[in-house]
Amino acid sequence: MKTRHFIGILMVTLMVGMVALPACGNEPNIDQQKNYYLQCINAEIDTYSCKVVHVNSRSKNLQTYGENATLRTAFLSQNKDALVQEMIAQKVSMRPHAVHQYLRQRFYEESHVQTAKVKP
Repeated sequence: MKTRHFIGILMVTLMVGMVALPACGNEPNIDQQKNYYLQCINAEIDTYSCKVVHVNSRSKNLQTYGENATLRTAFLSQNKDALVQEMIAQKVSMRPHAVHQYLRQRFYEESHVQTAKVKP
């Protein structure tokens, strides 16, 4: 009976070790992170630049959508390098949804600051 317990504990320990081992791997180097973040930012710029044409729409909602896309495209284009440095410093996960969420959050923070400056 003791042998079965010992083997069971050993197997559980090995399983936990196998799961935890990849998590302890090397972190991606800075160049990989920069390239990944730049690719994500460029993809976001491409996505929003395609939506800029809605500015000329007859619909007010589509015009607003196009204006927002124009602002996002300008923000991402002008602040590309700074955003990459911030994401490296913040250790943003190298996953598309995490990068998208971070960029979205930064855009809204920046636009909120600009809106606050405009109001008297």
